[in-house]
Amino acid sequence: MSQESKFEDFLRWKSYGLWEKPSVPHNTLQGINPLCGDEIYIYYHKGEGKNNFLQILGLGGESCSICSAAAGFLFKNKTELDPNQFQSYVLERKKFLDGDDSCLIKDEEELSFLKVLRNHPSRYRCGLLPWQTLLKFSEGIL
Repeated sequence: MSQESKFEDFLRWKSYGLWEKPSVPHNTLQGINPLCGDEIYIYYHKGEGKNNFLQILGLGGESCSICSAAAGFLFKNKTELDPNQFQSYVLERKKFLDGDDSCLIKDEEELSFLKVLRNHPSRYRCGLLPWQTLLKFSEGIL
């Protein structure tokens, strides 16, 4: 991608994800980027009743190193994601990529990844695909 990052960084970021289908009962979200062919699966468990959270159990699909790294960060932060916040998760990342450094993202490694991605606007869709896939859950597109 650039001199600021090494391929090893993308492999490490991807490794934050568990890249396998869970052996326990789960639901699946699928995201596809028709421009490049990236495909991501998010295997998750949905909370019951008032606990309308989503817990990511695993990841799958075939995607570029950028999309895979972004999915790794998504998995890293998997504990009880609030579907009411999915839109803001995507918007925070978009704002940062568009140059707004006053974002709420606290993970320094993810910020490092997004800074590298900032230099490659044509690849924003790759980096946002896992997060945009979450929107299908909150929009009821299952």
